[in-house]
Formats: sequence, C-alpha cells, structure tokens
Amino acid sequence: MPSGTEDTRLCDVNDWFSEFIFDDTRNPRAWARRMVATRQPDKMITPLIFAEELHVLLLDRERGGLVNADDRSIKHAFAGAVLMDLSKEHRIDSDLDSLVPIDSTPLGDDILDPLLTIISDSERADTAHWVRRFSVPEIANRIQRSAATRLIQRGIFNTDPGGTIFLDKQVSLTRRYPDIRPPEGQDVILRVMNIIFSEDIPTPDEAMLIALVDACGIFGNILTRSELEERRDRINLVCSLDLVGLSVRNAVLSIREPDPEDRTLRRVLMESATGISRKHPPMVPGALPLIGHSLRLRPVPTRMLAEYYHSLGPIFRVRDLTGELTVLAGPEANRFCQKHGRSLFRNHDIYKPLFEGMDAQRIILSMDGEEHFNLRRKISSGFSGSLFLDRLPEIRDIILGELPDNGVVVATDAFSQMTAKSIGLACTGHVLSTSQVRDMEFFLRRLIAATVLRVLPKFLMHTPRMKRAKTGFFGTFIDILNARLDANSETAGDVVDVMLELHRSNPQFLPEHELRVSCLGPIFSGLHTTASTGTSALYLLLRNPEILKRVRAEADELFADGGPTSEKMQALEVTRRTVLETLRMYNPFGSLFRSTINSFDFGGYSVPAGTRLFLPTAVPHYCPEFFPEPERFDIDRYLPERAEHRQAGCYMPFGFGTHRCLGSTIADTHLMYTLVTILRHFDVEMVPPDYRMKIIFDSVPAPTRKLRLRLARRMPLT
Repeated sequence: MPSGTEDTRLCDVNDWFSEFIFDDTRNPRAWARRMVATRQPDKMITPLIFAEELHVLLLDRERGGLVNADDRSIKHAFAGAVLMDLSKEHRIDSDLDSLVPIDSTPLGDDILDPLLTIISDSERADTAHWVRRFSVPEIANRIQRSAATRLIQRGIFNTDPGGTIFLDKQVSLTRRYPDIRPPEGQDVILRVMNIIFSEDIPTPDEAMLIALVDACGIFGNILTRSELEERRDRINLVCSLDLVGLSVRNAVLSIREPDPEDRTLRRVLMESATGISRKHPPMVPGALPLIGHSLRLRPVPTRMLAEYYHSLGPIFRVRDLTGELTVLAGPEANRFCQKHGRSLFRNHDIYKPLFEGMDAQRIILSMDGEEHFNLRRKISSGFSGSLFLDRLPEIRDIILGELPDNGVVVATDAFSQMTAKSIGLACTGHVLSTSQVRDMEFFLRRLIAATVLRVLPKFLMHTPRMKRAKTGFFGTFIDILNARLDANSETAGDVVDVMLELHRSNPQFLPEHELRVSCLGPIFSGLHTTASTGTSALYLLLRNPEILKRVRAEADELFADGGPTSEKMQALEVTRRTVLETLRMYNPFGSLFRSTINSFDFGGYSVPAGTRLFLPTAVPHYCPEFFPEPERFDIDRYLPERAEHRQAGCYMPFGFGTHRCLGSTIADTHLMYTLVTILRHFDVEMVPPDYRMKIIFDSVPAPTRKLRLRLARRMPLT
C-alpha cells in the first residue's frame, strides 16, 4: 500500500465480498460450501454468538446488503456484541463502572479469542473504553467480516453471483436457522419481537440481546415509530435486567455522536424555506461551447477524470453533450456510493430511454430498491459460473471456430463473435449466428449512443439499417424460445429457464413483453464489455512475451490429462492476474450514471436531489498513490504480499453494491478460458508486430478495429 494512505482494506462486508470476484478459492460462497460439507456434527447445533445475530439483524431483507445505518454505531455495536459474548462465556465480568477479565483460557473462537487476549494483557478499564477500542475499523470490520463468513457457512446467508448478500431462501420461509435447536434456532427478529411484545420474564441472554439491538438503533428498522414509542418502557425494562447488557448499552450510547454528514429532513426543509445557498462543487475549467468537456473525456473518461481528481478533489462538475454532470471520483467516493447509494441514487431515470428503445417497460439495469433486489435474487441462479464451466468443450469449439488455422483476423471482430456465442450458449443454451451477433452489436452500439450517452441524434434510431438490426436482435429471442418449446429440450437452469419460470409464477412482475429483453440480457450486457476486455488482454500478453509464456504454460496444463475441468480452471493463477490487470488498465465497466433522489453532502459540497451523477469507479486505477506506475502492465500487483487491489474503494471492476454485475463470474471465467484456449492452440502475433493499441469510445472504451492478429495452428484439435 502506498505510504501515507489509510489502511482500509478491512472494509464493510459488501466491499469485502467484492474483493473475491475472480478467485473462487477465496470466494466466500465457494469457501463456505466446502466448510459446510466438512463441518462436524457437534458444531452443527452451536447457537449463533451475539456478533452473528447482530449481523442477521443488520441485513436488509427487502433490498439485500446491509440496512442504511450509521457506520460508527454499527462498529460500536459489534464491539459491544463481542464483549457480551465474552461475558456469556464467563471470560469477563462487567458492571456499570468496570470490566474485569476473569478467565483468559481461549474458547477456540477466531472472533473472540484475539479480543480476549487483548483484554487479558491490558490494564483494567471500563466497558466504554473497550467499546471504543474494539470499534476501530481494523477490529470491528474483522468481526463483521468473520461473522458474515460464518453465516454463509451455516447456510443462513447466501450471496448472488454479483456479491450481494441476502437471507437464504429456506431461512426466509421457515424463519428457522438450519441445524440449530430452538429457541436459539428461531429467526432473531422473531425472538426480539416475542421479547418486547410479551410480558414474560426474559432470560439473561435475551436481555443482553435487547440491549444490543437498542444500543445500535436497529429497532428503528424493524418497528414503526408508533410501535417503538409504545414498547419503549418494555425495552428499557428488559435492558435493565442484565448488568452486562446494560453496561454495554450505556457505553455504546455514551460514545455515540451524530454523524456530521447526515442531512436530515429538518435541515433540508429549513434550507428550502430560508433560501440558504449551499456550496456547489467546482466546475472543471476549459469547457467548450455546446460540447463542454466531451472531447477531453474521450476515449477513456476515467483517465482524464483521474487528473481532475488530483487537482480538484473527489467531487467536481463537468459538461458534455447531455448537459452538466456532477462527478464523484476516487476511493472515498466509491466507498461513499457503496454505502449510501441505495438511499441516494436511482437508475431508472438515466436508463429509461435505453429500455424504451428495446420496447420494454423496464430492465434489471433500470430497476431500483425492493423491486430490483427481488428480481436479482430470483434470477441469480441463471448467472452461475457453473453454467459456463459445464460447457467448456462446446465453448472451446466456438472459440476455435472463429479463428482460422492460418490467417489474419480483426481482433475485435473475433472477440465479439466468441463472446456473444459463448455467453449465449452458457446462459441461454443457444449459439447465435454470425449475423445475429452483428445485428445485436450494431443495434446496441447505436441505441446506447443515442439514448444514454446522447452523442447521436435520435433520428438515427429509425434508419433502415437500425430497423433491420432491431428485428435481428429480437429474432434471436424467437430462436431461443423455439428451442425451449421443443418437447425434447431439457431444463438447463440457465437464464431462460429462470425467466420463464418467473413469468409463469408471477406474470405481473415479469410480463411476456419483457421476456425477450430479460432473456437476452446476459448476452447484450457482456458483448461489448467482455469482448473489449478480451481483446485488450491478448494485446497486453503479446506486448509482454514473458507473461504470455507463463499463461501458455498454464494453458498446456489445463488441456492436458483429460482436458479442462472446474478444478483446473481455478489453478489458472497467472491467467487470473492477467485478467485482473487488464480490467485495471482497460476497464470498460469503469463509469456509471445515476440520478439523485435525495440531497446529500460529500467532500464539503452539497448535491441536491435531481442531480445527474457520473461515477467513474475506475479513477483509482490510474492513480500512482494506489497503483504505483499505473501505466505499467504488472500482474504482480495482485500477489498477497502486495494486494494493491485490496485497498477499499480502489478496485471495483464490475461496479458496486446491489447493482454490481450479476454476470461477473461468467465474464471472468470466459476471459480466462478464451485466452488459454487461443494460446494453447495457436501461435499469435500482431500485425504489424510493433502495433500500439488505440482506444475509441464506442458505447464503451474499446480497441479499434486496426488491431489484427496473425494466427498459426500450434496444437491440433483433439
């Protein structure tokens, strides 16, 4: 990590999940499955500790991820939770004035034991001291991260392919935790409700639980204001029944401070009534008439915006052909958006013209809130990486079928065909024809340029060529649907099956006129972006022959001894780091558009509701303080000893939060497999050999068609 920067690698749980987008061996979901398969029977009935129950309470069950709560209060609550756990295990004793260690014997718990050691080796202090001590980010985030991992392991939490956490379906339906005996095995929210809405005398553990919930303000998320006022006396009474719980609650409340960044409704109304003018972000100088900064932001907006970030800070304004945009840039902006985006931003307004151009009322990209989360959760199984891995031999044939045994190809054209056909097969069971790929590519490129980017006039949406491309685009869906209606067709569990089942079960939620766009979504979402990344990755390897040699060695190993398998794909370490570095240097996903639905303050400036936002998440990729020598291709950045991409908010190649790309696992698997398949079967060189790749802005930053590849068959097809 660069000197002088804050160590925020231990970030909140959503940031933590986003760090594992490529390495399945370190992916928490994959790791959890292995842990569940090997867990011991005596551990299967162990109740949750308070830190784990707190995490369940903090889960946003309507929209996924964590509830919108004050981050400092959450950290204080996790610190208090572990103190309660240590007290419950008779390792410490606490009253209103002091906290005393009474037994330093380890518990065999990776969350509690390190903290017990710290308490035992330190001078005696009160509970508030230890709440402050354990709520620092390095400790509180580690507690939170470990608790989340355990909950996935136990089958209580689950994640979608994009990394959003949610309550497992079985737990959601039964309100019971698997393998945990009642009453501890009952959903913690039900237990909390039973305690505060009854007059029964709670157990000491129940009293501590209520004190913990009250301390971090969770009651405000699970009760209405009138319900909370009605049960306040009962809550206070229960909190007072256990001295340890009361001391932790009082300690958390005593050190909790108001968030200076919090913009309350009272303040917004006061400013509106008095006409107070807030400070607006600076405008980037040098805007030209009509076009603003458009020319300076092409072809790779994030590179230029990184310069503005260094000179103006994390928030500023630019103008382009569409008007004025407020830019939030840098890791601090990424972390802010990750944490607050669901309550402040909306996608619908920005992408409405896009889905209207597809003759749809909505698509998942344009949805927000509970509706978006519900759809995302229901369809996530259709984006599983296993769909791609199960078809490796067929996808190899697709890749090789797009490349001549000996000849020259246009790199971008070849990668577009390979990408659309491979992802189409994995996600829909259908291999697109060459003409279908061309129609889809043309239709999407012009549609995005005319609706989202607004760099082309809208009348170009109605040209004969555009109409033919649109007809071909939707004709692809008809071909897919006809194949599914075949009586001999087997259910594959892919995107099409998931969408059709969702339509059958809830036709109002997913009406038939939106089926075609929904089923084609994985193909058109990954067509330009993934093809662009694959082209750039092969170019970088050809420019770095030593790395190419190592990737080719992995390719030969993958195809030896029976050919590719899921386990052997996970061993592609050099190839994986090549893809990671390509996504840093040439990230086609690195910019997002949003509109604000609530005003907020950030970086010392005010952003009113209704503002159009430009979120260049890839700006840190080009900052030397986060990635030294950012213009240099260096796959060792991702080794454990350097881990430059682990800096919180610095590396989000597939976006963030609940809108993080659902197909990220398929995309990275496709990129790796395409590279190793090409290098296994062909000797490749650029034409000319000293070519320097040029980037154009073509709906996304992408290599030009001038990059050509000369191929010579290296290995016969076996």
